[in-house]
This record gives sequence, C-alpha cells and structure tokens, in this order.
Amino acid sequence: MSEKTLSDVVRISRRFRRSVRVDADMDVSALEGFVCPQSAGAALLGMAKQFAEAGQGAFTWTGPYGCGKSSIALALAALLGKGDELRAEARKGLGKALSVKLEGFLRNDARQWEVLPVVGRRTDPKVLICSALTSAAASMRACSKASSAGEDPQDVLDSLVAAARKSRTRVLLLIDEMGKLLEHAASTQKDVYFFQLLAEAASRSDGHLLVVGILHQAFDDYAHRLSRETRDEWLKIQGRYVDIPINVAGEEQIELVARALETQKRPASNRGIAGQVAAVIAHNRASVGADLGEILHRCWPLHPATACLLGPISRRRFGQNQRSIFGFINSAEPFGFREFLEGAPLSSGQSYDLVQLWAYLRANLEPSILSSPDGHRWSLAVEAVSRCEAKGGDWAHFEVLKTIALVDLFKERSGLVASKEMLRICLPHLTLNDTDRVLRDLAEWSVIIYKRHLDGYAIFAGSDFDIERAVREVRGKVVGVNLGRIRELAALQPILAKRHYHQTGALRWFELDICAAEDAVERARDGTLIGGAAGLFLLIIATRNEEPGALKKIVQRALAAKGDHPVVIGWTRNSWAIREHAAELIALETIRSERPELRGDEVARREVLARISLVSAEIQEQVREALVSAEWEWSDDEIAAGGRVLPRGPARLSALASAIADKQYEFSPIIPNELLNRTKPSSNAVAAQRALLNAMVSSPSVDRLAIEGWPAEAGLYASLLERTGLHIPGGADHTARFVDPSTKGAARLSELWRVADVFFQKAGAKGASLEGLYERWRQAPYGVREGLLPILATAFYLSRADRLSLYLDGIFTSRLGSMYVDRLLQDPDTVRVRWSEFSPLHRAVLSGLSEIVAQLVPCGSGVDANEPISVARGLVAVVDGLHPWTLKTGQLPPDAERLRKLVKDANDPNRLILDDLPTAFSGRGGVSGAKATGIVEAVAKGMRELADAYPMLLNELEDRLLSELRVPLKGAGAFEELRRRALTVRGLTGDFRLDAFAVRLSTFGGERGDLEAIASLAANKPTRDWVDRDVDRARAEIAVLAQQFLRAEAVAHVKGREGRVSMAIVIGDPRRAEPVVPAFDVSPKEIEAARDLARELMDLISSAGVHRDVALAAIAEAGARLGTSEPTAISAGVLPRAPAATAGKKPNGNGKHVR
Repeated sequence: MSEKTLSDVVRISRRFRRSVRVDADMDVSALEGFVCPQSAGAALLGMAKQFAEAGQGAFTWTGPYGCGKSSIALALAALLGKGDELRAEARKGLGKALSVKLEGFLRNDARQWEVLPVVGRRTDPKVLICSALTSAAASMRACSKASSAGEDPQDVLDSLVAAARKSRTRVLLLIDEMGKLLEHAASTQKDVYFFQLLAEAASRSDGHLLVVGILHQAFDDYAHRLSRETRDEWLKIQGRYVDIPINVAGEEQIELVARALETQKRPASNRGIAGQVAAVIAHNRASVGADLGEILHRCWPLHPATACLLGPISRRRFGQNQRSIFGFINSAEPFGFREFLEGAPLSSGQSYDLVQLWAYLRANLEPSILSSPDGHRWSLAVEAVSRCEAKGGDWAHFEVLKTIALVDLFKERSGLVASKEMLRICLPHLTLNDTDRVLRDLAEWSVIIYKRHLDGYAIFAGSDFDIERAVREVRGKVVGVNLGRIRELAALQPILAKRHYHQTGALRWFELDICAAEDAVERARDGTLIGGAAGLFLLIIATRNEEPGALKKIVQRALAAKGDHPVVIGWTRNSWAIREHAAELIALETIRSERPELRGDEVARREVLARISLVSAEIQEQVREALVSAEWEWSDDEIAAGGRVLPRGPARLSALASAIADKQYEFSPIIPNELLNRTKPSSNAVAAQRALLNAMVSSPSVDRLAIEGWPAEAGLYASLLERTGLHIPGGADHTARFVDPSTKGAARLSELWRVADVFFQKAGAKGASLEGLYERWRQAPYGVREGLLPILATAFYLSRADRLSLYLDGIFTSRLGSMYVDRLLQDPDTVRVRWSEFSPLHRAVLSGLSEIVAQLVPCGSGVDANEPISVARGLVAVVDGLHPWTLKTGQLPPDAERLRKLVKDANDPNRLILDDLPTAFSGRGGVSGAKATGIVEAVAKGMRELADAYPMLLNELEDRLLSELRVPLKGAGAFEELRRRALTVRGLTGDFRLDAFAVRLSTFGGERGDLEAIASLAANKPTRDWVDRDVDRARAEIAVLAQQFLRAEAVAHVKGREGRVSMAIVIGDPRRAEPVVPAFDVSPKEIEAARDLARELMDLISSAGVHRDVALAAIAEAGARLGTSEPTAISAGVLPRAPAATAGKKPNGNGKHVR
C-alpha cells in the first residue's frame, strides 16, 4: 500500500479554487464561506455614505488581483438584490453590523434595486451595457426602448435612467474587469467619453443609478503610453469617479490563506514555529494582532514565513501577472504548492518553506520578475547564488542564501528580517554552528552583507547599473523604428485561405507583412511575394504618429498603386503601442551591444536580457492584437460577389483570404487530394505520382490503367482521373480511353483543356514545351498546384493524341513510355508538344504518300492515310531499310539525295509530311501554288531511285565479274560451268586470296548474297560499311582476281587437273614496229569451240582453192589483228585493220623487211 501524502489530508476550500464572476455567480453557493475583510467593509461603508448623502453615483474600486474585489461586489449585489436567501447569505458574510449600516444607506426607501452585472472585455462598453439592459427587461418592463436604443451613447444612458425612474427602481451597474474596457479604448485609440457620460448620468439620476467599476490599477495608468493630451483627457474623466481603494491588509491576506487551506489536524510543532514568526513580525512592525500566531498556524502546510511573504509577492507587478495568492495555491506549475502536497509524505511533517518558494519563483516567474521594478534586486540574488555555486557551496549554503534573498527582497510589507533568529526558524534542521559557518562563508565570498541597523543579512549589491536611466538616454538619441526586428519578433505567419482550401483542395496563402505608413504605397506597388503566396496582407504602422484620417488616405493611395497581385491593407489604432515597444527594444539591444559596463556585470546583463525578452513578448502580443483589430481595406474587384460578408475576430483574415482566392482563382480545379494538390508533394506522393504516370502511358486503353489492388497510385487514379471523368472504362463499343473533361463536371477541368488547346494552337509549327503549359496553368485564374501538373498534362495529351505530336529532347516520340515519365518529372521543358492542322493540300499529299508507302513497305496496307505519324513512320521505315551504302553514297540523283536527307534528318512526322516534303518538291511556285500530284510524283521518283541504287550497283559488279571470267551468258548452265572451273582452281596456287575468290565462285549462283560475298572480298570490307571509294576498289580488284583465276586455270594440269591450254603466236610483220606475240589460254570447252571454228575455216579455205601459204598468211593476218584487240567476244566489224605497208620497203622471201 502506498504511503499517504499531504494531498490526502489537506484540501483547498471550494470557494478559493476559482475566481468569481459577478455576471455568472449570483447564487448562494458562490457566497458560502465568504467573510468580508475589515478594510473592505470600511471601503463599502464609505461608498454607501457618499451615495446616500452626497449624491455621488459613480465609483471605481481599485486593488490588486486576489484582494477579493469581485467577491465583495458579489456580496454587495446580493445584499441589494431581490432574492431573500441570497440576501441572507450576504448579510452573513458581511457581518450583521456592516449589513445594517449598508442597508441603512442604500435601502432607505421603498425603491427596489435592479442589479446589472457586467464583466469587461475588449469591446465597446455601451455594447455590454445594452446587453445587461436586455437581460433585465423582465423586471424593468419599460426597458424595451433602452434595449433598442441607437448607437448614440447618450441615448443608451438616457434609456437606462428613464427605465429606472419609471419603474421606481434603483439600478446597481457593476462593471467588473473595467480595466479591459479601458485597455481596449487605449489600444484602439478610441474615445473614453462614454465613461464620462456614464458618471454624469449616475450623479444626476437622483439616486436611481449607482455605477461601480472594478480596476486593478488607477484609471489613468491604462493610458500611460498615450499622448500627453490624451492622458489629460483621461484624467478629467477619472475625476468624475470617486476611487475607493480595496487593499486587504497583510494579516487579512494571511487570514484568507488560512481559510483556503482545510485540514483536520496540524502538527503541534508548527504552532511553535508560527508563534516565533509572529513574534518576529511584532518586533519589527506595530499593531500586529494578538492572534497572528494562530492564523499562521492554520496556514499549514505552508511554512509561516512563506505565508507571510505570499501577500507582498502578490502585490508586486510580476505577482499581479499571476492574478493572486490563490492562483499560487491552486497552480499545478513546477515546484508549486499542489506539486508539494502530492509529493510530500504525510509522516514527514514537512511544510512548504522559502527554499521551495525560491524554486517556484525561479522556474515560473523569473522573466516577469526581471522585467519588473524588482528585477535588479532579483538579479542580484540570482547572481549571488551563482557565485556561491562557483565557490563550491553545499546545500546548506544554498538554503541559507535563498532564504536570505527572499526575506530581504520582500521585507518591506512582510515584517520579516533575515536575522539569525529568522534563519533558525526557517531552517530548523541546521544547527547553530552550521548556520554560523555558512554565514561566515557567504560573507567572506562577498555574497551577503550584515546590516547592523536591521540586525539582519541582505544580498550584497554588486551592481549599480540603472537600466531605466540607460534606456532613457538611448531613446533620446535613437530615432525611428526597426520594422525588420518587429517582423522577426512577431514571427508573422501566412494567412491561410481555409474555406477555399476545403472547397477546392488547393491550399493557398497570402503573405503577411508590416511596413511603415510612409512606405505603404511603394510596398503595394512592388508586389514582390515570397513562397508562392497568392497575395499580400499589409499592416501599416504609424511610425510618424499619423492620425487615422491620414492613414485612411495612405491606404487608398496604396491600393490604387498595387501591382498584379491582390493586396489587402490594414491600419491599426494601437500603432503607438507597437511603436513605443519597438523603440524600447532598440534601446535595450543598443545597451546590450554598446554599454561596456555590462561586460563585467552579470546582474546588469541578466536584467537587460530579461527586459529584452519581456518587450519582445509584448511586441508579439501587440502585433497579434493589431492584426485582429485592424481595419482592413481592399479593392472592390478582388472579392467575389457575396464575399464581403465576413466574420469578425481572428477568423476574419482567413475568411477574407478565401474570398479573394475564390475570385482570383475562379477556374481552379476542384480536386480534394492532399497527396498531390499541393506545391511540394512528399517523397511518398511523388513515388505514387510516378507510378500513376507510368500506368497512364503504358496502359491507357485498359480499365483502371491495369492497376491491381489499392496501392497509392490507385487512390490517385480514383480521385484524379476516375472521379473527374478524364479516364472512362471500356464498354461494349469501345475500350477504356482518356477523354475531354465535361463542361459541367464538378472538378472544373474543362477550362484547363480549353486554355491548353489555345496555347498549343498559337505555338504553331514549333510547338511549345509542357513547362510553358505549366506556367499558364499555374497563373490566375487557374492556379494549378505543382503535384497535379504532370498528371493533368499527360491526361490532356492522351485525350488529344490524334491532334498532338510529342517530342523528347527535340526528338519525336510516337509511343510514350518510362523515358517520357522520367523526362517529364525531371525537366518538363524538354517535353514539347505540337498541334497539327491539315489543309486540303496537306490531306492530298498525305493520301498520295500513303499509297507510296503501301507499295514500298511489305506491310504497307496498314498505313493510315489520315495520320501523318503513320505515313511518316512508313517513309522512315523504307529509308531505314535501304542498304547502308545507299544512305551514304554521293552518287545518287539530286531528288533522291534530297529525299534521303529529309527523311534521315526528320524528327517530327508532322513537319516532314506537312512542311518539309511539300517545300522541297513543290517546284518554283512554292507550296502555296503547288499541286499535290507533282509533289507526290517527285517523292515517288526519289523513293524509287533510292530503292534501286544498291541493286543497280550489284548488277554492274556482276556484269564485270562475268566478263572478266569469260562467262558469255548469264544462266544456270553458265553458272554451273563457272562453279566447276572454281573447283579446279581452288587450292591450286597456294594464294589464300585467290582461294577465297575461288571458294566464293564455287557456290556462285547469281544471288545477291553471292555477289556481296565476292564484292566484300574484293574491297576487303563488308558492303554494309562501304563508301564510294570502296566501290571503285571493288571494281578494280574483281578484274585482278579474275585474271589471276584465269592464269591459275592454265597451270591446272600441273596437279593433274583439267585446266586451260596456254598458247602463244609470234607474228612478224614489217608493217608493225614490233612482232605481235599474243599469249592466251583457253578452257577445254573453249578448245572444243575453237576446233569447231577451225573446221569451218578449213572448209572456207578449201572452197577458196588458194595456196597453202596464202591460207597460212590469211590465218596469221587474222591472228595479228585479234592479238591487238581486247580479250572479249568478237562482233562483226570490230577487228582492227591491217597496218599499211612501209614505204620503200619490200619483204624478202623469208618474211623479213629489206631496203
């Protein structure tokens, strides 16, 4: 079983757990346990006497937080109100004597009291009073006029007093938190004349109206940052009210603490400690109640010394920020009282001492303390603790030092002095010797100092830096406001168009900026925005104390000068507060950086830093309030119809941003997809985007783009393509496909398609990049977000594939794939799209070219005559199918060479079919005057020449080969004889090259492959690699190889092979310069032909009947002629003539020429 803690036996009275609201707590339970302090009773009695005897009707109660002002007001309202039970409870709390006196002054006739409780807030006071009047209508009857009174404050007050007179009713108007109304008036620079009217109405009401305003500080303190003239006006108004201080005395505060802490049993030892503390207080301060010791004892488990200090702490400026003593008692902050109760064992008998109070103040209130008038002394104490730690002090040193610091800091109102006796009471676990040792050490370390006149110790004041004087000196020298620092401190966040986001799925924001009023026109004209903002909200600050009228004129000039982006300009009435705090911040930061005395003064540095922190926080809060309360103005054309009905308060700016975004992006697509409908999608969203794009280009005609299951891309498909109607599933009459968005579709995409059509049509033949389309879609009135652009652009292209051509890095792409997706996501500027438009000429050319392709391409019947891509693909296929030599040779006819270049260089089917070919083959008349028939015929001629170039080259080489090998005719028989001859020569000479030639001839059948094999051997290079020089080399080398082949045949008999017969004839003819010696060889088959011819010659000679010698001479003459001719077939009339006889010479009988 866990050990009990103090929280099990100590509880905080319900009455002290929360603050009182006069407008909501008007019941018996709220007054249970209430006891009116004596000082408060005296204040009430004084006010009642002035009301009854002097006719004064307007009062203010001024007192610190937590002194019970609201409870006292509630008791007064209950005493004067109509409920008997409530009045009885009020009399009990106020006491019989005080109640009788108060009722004698305030209930001295038959008139009843109507209580109107009001709790102040940052709004117009007359609004609150009218609200109170409406709530009291049931009892005041004649209040209908008052509740509907106009905007004039005087009308409101007259209605109130008239209602009271008519119903013979007195009205008690309680204005709790009146300071908030004054703060609102000061921050917005509104007139507080209403409070003067209210006071005067109360004083002239003949006792029908009693006004009580509850404040936490003096009336004019709320105007301390206003101009001198304005503060003087406030002082005049304050004079209309009688101020009643509500300041609970120290013992009364302790009594309240004792009542707040309820427990059945308190340690007996605590009673003695309480009595000792009471004795110390009585020694240092007169008029201390005799029962103080008992009251302190009842404050357990607070240590009596702690209970004495809570009151003075709550009265400090920093304590007022924490509302009251009871805020401390109920607080769950670190080192707070509740944490102590929940953690301290019941058996320990511990109490919440000053050491723990130090820890609480240090952890939770140090920034507020440092920025208060106590900041210097607190800094000294903190520095003393730091020095003690540096000296190696132990826990006893720290406890003594912290106790001295707190007692010394708040000794003025507590009656305590940090004497040895007080230290012994606060730290009973330390022996006298330990206490003396610690005090000696601290004194030697110059951490504390003994003050003889007080007989006590205090923190050694090691710093005399006066921060207030330093600030005044710097502010006297520095002029101007650092708006950049204000922007930095305010951490201005963009204004989000939230409603627009929920309706369209696109999150848009407006930049929020601050500038001086004198710079507003230039800032609006500049129009520079950051972070992709849709517009600018500009809050102007009156840095030169401009009046509201001047600010309004500046706003109008700035709006008239604005650029293309929407600009909303606001001006605030609390510019003075921002300006003053900004000036103070500049002064403090100047002190921190330029005052040399701070370098060795840790205390002063801590003070300056704390003030900087506080002023920075003040600036943040004031800028936030200024944004809410500012009067914002904009151009009439920037908000859609109905957009001027805007909410009030913090939501106003977001609503205004949405109204402007609705007008500016009226054609923004409505796609509620948080993954991609944003400027910078996440890495997971980008991965899903890539997967969806790949599915779009790979399976556009498949339902759901062939996406199986529900991966991330399936969700994107459903929201971006399926629900928007961009991709429709297949049915009985069609496959799935991408289509145009409906003009009535909820996604509002049809306008995007329309502007994209116009964009690409205007781009002309060059086309335009998708980045250009992106830029158009990004701009108003579309505002498409980055994550959607690739998906929508691809869907647009796929729905227009019959009219668009697409190019990646300048190269036409007929089929989209992963390369397209990669380039699109990496750099959309590399993806270009061209719009295709057909004229009658283009259609005729397209039809004619499709017929050409159908004739030349084996599968050409599948060419679509209406598609440039299909026809161009066919032409490219024809040219790509040509032999490589044809694609390189320079021996083509001009038309064929021009056509080859156009097709080879083509990367755009539309340009090739519709522009390049008509231009190249249109003749002198140009394309405009060209007829489609002429263009088509010229292209057909060029295509035929290209197709025939290589076959013609092979035919030429074949003719040369057969001629050189003495093959008289082409045909199967001739090729068979040639193969036989090749078998005879193969391996005959040992010449590898000749053998290779013979091997190829041994299989020669006149086919293309046979010719290419011999030609490649001749040129020492495959025909696919040939250039024109290789053709010449092949021609010459074929002749050489053929001659070698013939000579090898002549010596075939050496190896016993049937070969050719070599012969030579020597003919000496005096008519020739030298003898004719023709050498030749013939094949066996040629020998047979020669024998046949010889028989015919013998028959011819026999029939001629000539002498043998004549016959031989005739044969010799024919041989001489044949010996000087080319070794080719003999035709009629081709033999050379016999040379003429040499003049003066005669042959002798031996055939020799003699003179």
